[in-house]
Amino acid sequence: MKIRKAMENDIKGIAQVHVNSWQSTYAGILPHHYLASLNIETRMKNWQRNLKMLHNVTFVAENSDGEIIGFASGGPEQTNDPHIQGEVYAIYFLKEYQRQGLGKQMIKTVIDELMKMGHKNLIIWALKDNPSCGFYETLGGLAVAEKTVKMAGIELIEVGYGWKDIQDILIHL
Repeated sequence: MKIRKAMENDIKGIAQVHVNSWQSTYAGILPHHYLASLNIETRMKNWQRNLKMLHNVTFVAENSDGEIIGFASGGPEQTNDPHIQGEVYAIYFLKEYQRQGLGKQMIKTVIDELMKMGHKNLIIWALKDNPSCGFYETLGGLAVAEKTVKMAGIELIEVGYGWKDIQDILIHL
């Protein structure tokens, strides 16, 4: 696997991973009709905007054929919490590439970049029922906050996994 900074010509690959990983990860959590309605074109528009944001960083993972199989993004914490500086906004891999240690490689790349940006601590928000929550816990993340979000017409709980010192995550990689 090769990890590199995302470029504009990666938008379609990122959008495909985003849609496919949501459909596999959130099956049984979000309504089937909502997951089936997700489309690559809409995600492409979102990612065109996301890649242009100045203080955000996005990385892609490629397989040996040069296909995008995963992505992660991060930057400044998004809710203006005065106690938290950095945030990992998203980390997704196609289902067939999950649970192979690739997430640890990808998260390290994002964390290294967030530290270069001067972020001293970190939060990652995840749906409480997301099967990947254990991943954040194995990285030393502690559930430091919860909030209710409305998605697909239903209310869900998001858990904020936090690290007081962003470097602590590196111990677990």
